[in-house]
Amino acid sequence: MRYYQHFALKYYRFLYVFRVFIALSLIQILIRLFDVPYGTWALITAVTVMGTIPFIGGVLSKAKQRIWGTVIGAGLGLSLYLIPTQWNWLHHVMFIGITLVAMYFTQKKYAYAALVVAITIVVVAGGGPEDFDAALWRTVNVLWAGIVAILCSIYVFPSRATDHFFDLVSQFLAKSGNFYHQHNQTLAMGMFTPLETQELLKLLDQQQELLPHALKEAGPNKQVITNTLLIEKRMYTMIDTLVSTSWDTQQGQEKISDMPCLTQAKEQLARRFARLSRQITRKAITPIHKNEIVILHLLPHRAPHDQDDTSDISYFGYLWLNRELARQFSTLSQTLCKLFRYQEQ
Repeated sequence: MRYYQHFALKYYRFLYVFRVFIALSLIQILIRLFDVPYGTWALITAVTVMGTIPFIGGVLSKAKQRIWGTVIGAGLGLSLYLIPTQWNWLHHVMFIGITLVAMYFTQKKYAYAALVVAITIVVVAGGGPEDFDAALWRTVNVLWAGIVAILCSIYVFPSRATDHFFDLVSQFLAKSGNFYHQHNQTLAMGMFTPLETQELLKLLDQQQELLPHALKEAGPNKQVITNTLLIEKRMYTMIDTLVSTSWDTQQGQEKISDMPCLTQAKEQLARRFARLSRQITRKAITPIHKNEIVILHLLPHRAPHDQDDTSDISYFGYLWLNRELARQFSTLSQTLCKLFRYQEQ
């Protein structure tokens, strides 16, 4: 990763606060310089807009809904001022009615836009029919301050969701390799202790939350990013089963322990986890093909006189889990290589 990406990942909270500071300062300067009436609404808009958009992807996914929500809400709110002032009770009734309709649509597809519509209606028309001048200025202030906040989010030390996403992928691989190594060591010493993998699950949950924003930034790589998370989830299933099952109590435990070169092959895979994690940080991926992974070429050792018994179930099940983990790892490395190759072009 380039220096700024490391910097942005490490200090993303500080940079977020700095972006808010720049936006509020610019808005405050413009308010004072041009003596903008009801300037407080501009400041409120900036805080609201930037409080929900920490990433560029968030800006791209929400900006259109914000703009249209503000325009529609302002239009509906200002239309209430067409009602004659002697019928001010109708203004309040209609105000509540259209606000409730907007809130109803917050449970639909464009929930965020509907929420902005409702908020804008309240801002514009909440003061009653005698407050038309204030309503007009509030509308203008909401629009221009929203644009300032969006531009600051994009151009002032921006944080990219994709950078955070792949930092989490790197962490997931590093921790997965550690869990796999611990499993191999304890099983080899005959003192197997089940491990909890909540750390891995938490990393996957964080990636899932970032995924919509990352996809907005991904351009032609959307499917590749989606596939990356899907492969990680499959790998998590294999790792969690391997490290949480009490293999030392299974009937096939002796066969697992006696299989030649199995421990060495698993350790090779664990080291490759760590290496791929470092390569993601450098954005220089070397794809791992299946023929390079030793565990995929190991064959179960069966003497001629061996008979099938119940111990084979756990024995071959254990081998399948390790082999499937290796296959998914190979697929992930090739997927990531494709992604970073596209980014270089």
